[in-house]
Amino acid sequence: MAVNSLYSDPALIAVYDALNAGREDYDFYLSQLPNVSQRILDIGCGTGQFALELAARGHDVCAVDPAPGMVAFAREKPGAELIEWYVGRCCVVPKSRPFDFIFMTGHAFQCLLSDQDILRLYAEVVARLAPDGAFFAESRNPAVKAWERWQPENAGPPVALPEGRTVQVAHEVTSVRGELVQFDETYRFEPEGLEIGSESCLRFCTKGQLEALAHQAGLGVRHLSGGWDGQAFDETSSPEIIMGLQFRN
Repeated sequence: MAVNSLYSDPALIAVYDALNAGREDYDFYLSQLPNVSQRILDIGCGTGQFALELAARGHDVCAVDPAPGMVAFAREKPGAELIEWYVGRCCVVPKSRPFDFIFMTGHAFQCLLSDQDILRLYAEVVARLAPDGAFFAESRNPAVKAWERWQPENAGPPVALPEGRTVQVAHEVTSVRGELVQFDETYRFEPEGLEIGSESCLRFCTKGQLEALAHQAGLGVRHLSGGWDGQAFDETSSPEIIMGLQFRN
């Protein structure tokens, strides 16, 4: 996963949690866990919101992210001492103890821009997954074309920050090349009028592509949903492809 200013600029890292306060994905993934302590790896942990909640619930948690600034920010939060933190790709996490669950939240999976990137991640997951474990991740369904709404005129309302400040985020798609969607984000801070930009590129894979690549890696589908309410996946209308993978028999 490439690191852009969204994950490296201190001003943007500081407001990351405020801009990502929704928790329907966390609630969904938490619902997949049994009520006993599990060994869990959080890939692309960002500022540690999900990892910290898992640890607070009594799970044995490791968290990894390629952005040093994000991990440093996470380490300063209350409860961070309960978690093993790593900077880098999944491959930097030791294989010494297999994980019961591995999660990749926040659509971080879409930062994998080629089949080779996805197969490399799957291989790293396979090397760290317990025999009866599961890997969960989500990707936006390309049939819904969510990127068509990523335009400045569709920017959401400003988000409140401490001390009366606000930040508003606007998106603008700059290119669509097959499965790859490139876009700019502009973060405007008030009252100071500061603007910070970032550039991102995401890949929109179909369910069939994700399943085929998983099959190559020795994984099969254990769970499939089309939304955070657990709805059945529909190829033409579901906003999400939420997959739980396990070793194939």
